[in-house]
Amino acid sequence: MNRPIINTLSLSRILFGALFLYLVLFDFNTIYLVFIFALTIISDILDGHLTRKYDLITSNGSKIDVICDFLFIILSTLSLVLIDLIPFWFLFIITLKLIEFFATSGPGGLKYDKFGTFVAYMFYALPLIAILIDSKNIISALTLLITSCAIASSLLRIKNMEGLNN
Repeated sequence: MNRPIINTLSLSRILFGALFLYLVLFDFNTIYLVFIFALTIISDILDGHLTRKYDLITSNGSKIDVICDFLFIILSTLSLVLIDLIPFWFLFIITLKLIEFFATSGPGGLKYDKFGTFVAYMFYALPLIAILIDSKNIISALTLLITSCAIASSLLRIKNMEGLNN
């Protein structure tokens, strides 16, 4: 097993994000969207598993993985913004959280924290939840909840930056 194969698995999430966007805009089919989402999660789990199994963890590989995760999140969320299911401002929250993650990780590699990881899982899950429940009121409440968690996570992370970078 080599790193390019694992990076290809990571990069597949960008393709899945683009496909998700296309399907939402031009051929909305909940079953297809759930299938694309499932493939995305499988690629994320598989690249992480293979990276650890074959001891191929690198700083650049970790960055590629995170960027591909967030690109899928952004593309899938954007698709639902474009059909007015998720509010537009939520894309800014996702983008700011990604910037904050890289800015607070420091030069020694990416630094993860449990609450920030939980927020990333919420970002990941929102598009799936949105297509399954199709309720603007519930989705609006979820975006506010996730935004509150993201802000709290960012404040804690910034406060603990010194500890994360040691």
